[in-house]
Amino acid sequence: MRILLTTLFLLSFLVGHGQEKRSTTRQRFEQAQVAYDAGHYAEALALFNQVLKEMPDQADAYLLRAATREQLGDLQGANTDYAIFLEMKPDQPDALYSLATIRFRLGLYAQAKDDFTKLLSLHPGETNKIYFNQAATTTGKNQIMTLQGPMKPQLFNYLGMVETKLKNYPTAIHWLDSAIRLESKDPDFYVNRGIAKEGAKDSTALGDYKKALTINPQHTVALHNVAILKKTQGQPTESRDQLEAAIESDSSMLYPYLERATQRMEGGYFKGALEDYNKALTITDKDPRIWMNRGLVKEKLNDLKGAFSDYTQAIELDNKYDKAWLNRANVLNKQGRYKDAIDDYTVVLLYNPDSAGAYYNRAIAKQKLKLTPEACEDLKKAESLGQAVPEKMKKEFCKEL
Repeated sequence: MRILLTTLFLLSFLVGHGQEKRSTTRQRFEQAQVAYDAGHYAEALALFNQVLKEMPDQADAYLLRAATREQLGDLQGANTDYAIFLEMKPDQPDALYSLATIRFRLGLYAQAKDDFTKLLSLHPGETNKIYFNQAATTTGKNQIMTLQGPMKPQLFNYLGMVETKLKNYPTAIHWLDSAIRLESKDPDFYVNRGIAKEGAKDSTALGDYKKALTINPQHTVALHNVAILKKTQGQPTESRDQLEAAIESDSSMLYPYLERATQRMEGGYFKGALEDYNKALTITDKDPRIWMNRGLVKEKLNDLKGAFSDYTQAIELDNKYDKAWLNRANVLNKQGRYKDAIDDYTVVLLYNPDSAGAYYNRAIAKQKLKLTPEACEDLKKAESLGQAVPEKMKKEFCKEL
C-alpha cells in the first residue's frame, strides 16, 4: 500500500511539474513574440531557443524563430527552421513562400523552383503577413505584397528569375511573359525578362529595360543594365550618363558604382575609380573582388602601402584568391621585400600551378636575392607556360648554367 501511494504521489508530482513547466514555456513563448514584434530580434531568438529546448515539438516556435533569424540575416538558420515547420504543418503558403524566397537568396535555385511551383497549386489561406517583392539583381526592397493579393504574377516572376539563374533562358522568358500578361505595369518584370533575354542573346533585351524606365524612370537596375548594353554597343557617353542616373536614383545600389569604377579605370581616371570603390565598400565590405580592384587602383596611384593592405583584405576574405596573392606579391617586389614576395608567389602556384606570371615574377625576386639557379628554373617554366621572356633576361638569369 505504501509503495502504491508513493507511486501515485510521484505521478501526480510529475504531471503537476510538467504542467508548470509547460506554463512557464508558454509564457516564455509569449515574451519572445513581444520581443519580436518590438524588433528586439536577438532577445527574441534567445527566448525561442529556450522554448524549443524545452518543447521541441512546438511548430509555431520554429516558424517564428525562422522569421527572427531572417531578420538577423541568418538565412541558413531561417531555411532550416522554415523547413522543419513545413514538415510539421505542410501546405502552409506563408511559410512556403518565405522558404522559397530565402532559398532563392541562398542560391538554392532548384529547391526554390520546387517551392514556387508548389505555391502555384496551393490556395493561400487568410493571412495578414506582408512581404516585399524583390527585383532579380537588387539588394533593396520595393513593392509590398501579401498572399491575399494576386500571387500568380509574383510567382511567375520568381520562377522566371529562378530559371534565369539556372540558365534556362527560354523557360525564364516564358514565365516572365506570363507575369507581364497578368500585370503589365510592374517594371521589375520587364527588367527580369531583359536579363533573361540577355542570357539568351536576344537583342530585344534593351527594349525591356526601356519599357521598365517608361514605368519607373528611376529604376536603378534598368538604368544600370542599359548602361552596360550601351557600353558593349560602343556608346561610352550614353553608358556613362545611364550610370550617373542609376547612382542618382539609388545611392545604396552597389553595381552602378562598380561599373562606373571599371569605366573610370579604363579611361585612366584613377581618382574617380577610387572614389567609386570607396563608396562600394561602404555598401558591402565582404566581397574580396572589390578590395582587390581598389588595390589595383591604389597601385596605379602609387599608393603601394594602401594596395598591399587591400590585397591582404581580399586574401583574408578568400585565402584561395590567387589573383590577390599575385598582386600582393608584385607589390612586395616593388617594395624590395623579395623574400616575402617569393612566399606569396609560391602560394599563387599552390592554387594555380599554371600561372606564368607567378613563375616569371618569382624569378625576378629570386634573382634579386642572388638565387640564380632557382631564378633560371622559374624563368624557363614561365616561358614554357607562354610567358614572353626577353633574350637578354634569359642570358642574365641563366648565364651560370
